Amino acid sequence: MRPLRLLYAVTLCHFTAMGIYFAAIQLYVEDELLGSKAAVGIAVGSFSLTAVLVRPSVGRGIDVRGRKPFLLAGLAALLLSSLGFLVADSVVEVVVLRLVQGVSGGCVYTTVAATATDLAPEGKRAAAIARLSLFLYAGFAIGPAVAEVLIDRVGFDAVWALTVALAVTAVVVVWFLLPETGGQSMARRAAIGRGPRRLVHPAAVGPGLVLATTGMGYASVTGFSSLYARHVGIEAGILYAVFAIVVIGVRLVSGTLADTRGRVEVALPGMILTAVGLGTLSLLQHPPTAVIGVALFGAGFALVFPALMAFTVDRVDDHERGEALGSFTAFMDIGSGGGAYLIGAVADAAGFGAAYATPAVLCAGGAVLLVVIARRPAPVPAGR
Repeated sequence: MRPLRLLYAVTLCHFTAMGIYFAAIQLYVEDELLGSKAAVGIAVGSFSLTAVLVRPSVGRGIDVRGRKPFLLAGLAALLLSSLGFLVADSVVEVVVLRLVQGVSGGCVYTTVAATATDLAPEGKRAAAIARLSLFLYAGFAIGPAVAEVLIDRVGFDAVWALTVALAVTAVVVVWFLLPETGGQSMARRAAIGRGPRRLVHPAAVGPGLVLATTGMGYASVTGFSSLYARHVGIEAGILYAVFAIVVIGVRLVSGTLADTRGRVEVALPGMILTAVGLGTLSLLQHPPTAVIGVALFGAGFALVFPALMAFTVDRVDDHERGEALGSFTAFMDIGSGGGAYLIGAVADAAGFGAAYATPAVLCAGGAVLLVVIARRPAPVPAGR
């Protein structure tokens, strides 16, 4: 299906650029700008501050005004911030540009996820989200590896120039080729009115809180793997590649499980795996166990995210899908943004063992919370 292939191409471009920044920001702040690990955490986590602020309004806006305007706005923010990195030479400037990138992240993933569910049959939404995420994590696998090669051989300017090119490509595809898919949602909104303004959609609160605990673990893996790898004596690109390859592999195998076996039945084992993986990184700080810990976390995260997202979508009418997804993904930003700063501060004060133990405990708590949520009766959307 051509629109879906175009959506995958845009997703790959955007998240390859995001993967580049995952690796490059850590090294740029610590090596080039001589910042501390706490400064790295601020630079990494500031992305999530603006992302969490814009996601609810983006989610509501794509139901009212359509998908493409917000997707274009997000990609334009990526382009502008990438151009800014060509001249940035202080931690403050990096933080400001990361705040702009948070707007990009808040717009793009919410919109592509809603578009993917627009194009998927109702009974195959989790599979559609899982398939979309293959391109997301392909970008995360490609981006850090490319960043490290360019940094070593050419320098940071080449890294920023590549992200500019990726952003331009994505903008061109969306502007000229990708069709609008939100017509049904916009028509329904127009027919019933815009409804109450909510900061958070109620259907997203429970699964979102569970997701926030994994978001802290996600920040520890994606935001600090370059520094952790240096600490244990392994190439950072290996850890990023392992994470992305495991996520892709698990989702290729398990893409339909949440649709056929149940959302919670898939998400709960995933939560347990995330806690075990982070605990491994905390307790056993060696090259082989670093790979094992990242792989376990990646396998768990691969199961959790699409299952919880489908769990959320199941509980809302179609005309509120974007709003619910915006709220749901905002919890990921809260977890990863707060987690990035917390983990950086703990690593400075007590080392990586304590830094990775913190999200491990939180993910275990998230598993308990998921069991509690699963026991509550599911709300029935008003339009069904």
